[in-house]
Amino acid sequence: MPIKTASQTKNIVVTYALLAASLGLCVSFTGCAEGKLWRTGQYVPWAQNKWIEEEKIADTLFVKKREMREKVEYAINGTQQDQQSAAKFLAEIVRRDSILLHRIYAVKLLGQLDCPASLKALQEATEDSNSEIRIAAIGSLEQLPADSSLPRLQEILMDDSNTDVRLAAARSIGEFSGEQAITAVAVALDDQDPALQRRVMQSLEKISGEPLGTDRVAWEQYVKATTSDSIAPTRRPKSTIDDYFESDIPNRSADNSFQPKVEKSWQTP
Repeated sequence: MPIKTASQTKNIVVTYALLAASLGLCVSFTGCAEGKLWRTGQYVPWAQNKWIEEEKIADTLFVKKREMREKVEYAINGTQQDQQSAAKFLAEIVRRDSILLHRIYAVKLLGQLDCPASLKALQEATEDSNSEIRIAAIGSLEQLPADSSLPRLQEILMDDSNTDVRLAAARSIGEFSGEQAITAVAVALDDQDPALQRRVMQSLEKISGEPLGTDRVAWEQYVKATTSDSIAPTRRPKSTIDDYFESDIPNRSADNSFQPKVEKSWQTP
């Protein structure tokens, strides 16, 4: 077998290098949005098809979100039965929609409906296998009356397997006031997770106004001394759902903003 000379070996290396560079350039030119030269994808049929499919998904997302917002806006300015109907509509989206963003948005909108169907749907969502859904449900429970939401938030704080979900529950309980809220969050004062302990103490400080910082022993003594049931917990004022989602809704006008201003009642139809 003939032995390759140094010159021949060098030529082979150069050839492979040129082939690799050419391949990289082709990928860049045909890589649609993934490549640096993604605009050249307009000349590639499969790239054009991919853009069309992505635009369909984006259109579907915004159309669906608008439909959900409109139903909720109509319901909160309507009858209790309207709220029940809207809550059931959103609950079905949370259960069955294949797009996670739709499900999360529906969960967040459920917090605007103060009715039994909404509470039931949110309690269901707190048991969802997806932690993002559970966290969204916690944020919506925060917007409902304390007597309805605090017991479930306390259960999540004690029992959920995900630390981020438990942290979210501790933070949400801190948005209430009164001794029921103090009791609800204090169950995790002795938790083994230092981050959760700290979050619990921050919530206790927000609820009570007591400047005890991160002194766990001082908080335990404070909780033991707070035993009266005379103070009913109430939810602090909170921004509307549209404030939360304003950044991801393009070209929203003031007339299309979702700012419910009606008083809610908790009565079954």
